[in-house]
Amino acid sequence: MPSVADAILDLAAECFDAPTLEALAKLRLSAKLAARVDRLADRANEGRLTPRERAEYQAYINTSELLAFLQLRARLKLGLPIPQNNP
Repeated sequence: MPSVADAILDLAAECFDAPTLEALAKLRLSAKLAARVDRLADRANEGRLTPRERAEYQAYINTSELLAFLQLRARLKLGLPIPQNNP
């Protein structure tokens, strides 16, 4: 039996048509945004995040986890390969 979260994500994936699923599966951070996340990660690892940066970084982590689950559902629905690690 799937978890509640899995069931909700499956329901969400059903709302998208094939072009939307394809776009979702291919979605990547811009170079500028990726650089910002890298800087926040470095500062987090050094223990130097300000409270505002910590909130921003935590929001990124939460959002990226949700996006990863949605991308997985999109890939499964489209029959695309599942990456073994993040590019």
